[in-house]
Amino acid sequence: MSAKKMRSSLITWHIFWDLQCPYARQHWHQHRHVLANAFREKYDFQIHLTSLAFHAQAFPGQCAAYLLGQEKGPDAKMQFIDACFEHQHEYTNAALPDPTKSEIKRAFANIAQQAGLLDDDDDDNNNNTSVHADNKLSYDDFIRRMDDWENVIKPAYAEHKIALGYGVFGTPKHVINGKLVLDTESTWGVEEWKAKLDSLAEY
Repeated sequence: MSAKKMRSSLITWHIFWDLQCPYARQHWHQHRHVLANAFREKYDFQIHLTSLAFHAQAFPGQCAAYLLGQEKGPDAKMQFIDACFEHQHEYTNAALPDPTKSEIKRAFANIAQQAGLLDDDDDDNNNNTSVHADNKLSYDDFIRRMDDWENVIKPAYAEHKIALGYGVFGTPKHVINGKLVLDTESTWGVEEWKAKLDSLAEY
């Protein structure tokens, strides 16, 4: 069976994370290192970022992740999300109690740079009208292009609307086979999820 056919036979499992949510951070590591491997033979995991109303830094981070995904590919986006959750303490409401827009963007640019996802600035590429090389994204480019309405903000918000469409108003949340799964915990491991999935199969 081809990889495409195998994937189409899997049950779709959407998971939604808010980059500023401590529960999402906890579950992200559990999913990446344990749950994804345990259930990948039956489920096709679809990763989504969303942003909760009381997490002011979440949507700029979501835009940053989208930008990296577009410019550097899906692996870079995942590396960035890994790095964001690792450094979540740097952009929480406590760390940035009343941040300016520039401060928020710099926080995520610093994380992307530390993760090795940004390119060095060229001497002749320091103005807003310069042409960007394929897949080249400098620190300054990254900050500037996070504000790109058509190519970054709108599509990032479209992903946010997917969450709203499923009734996701907290994170992490799970939508399996088109239905929001209620009464889950971010701390759950394989056994808890097996029990939950078995209970869903009964309906």
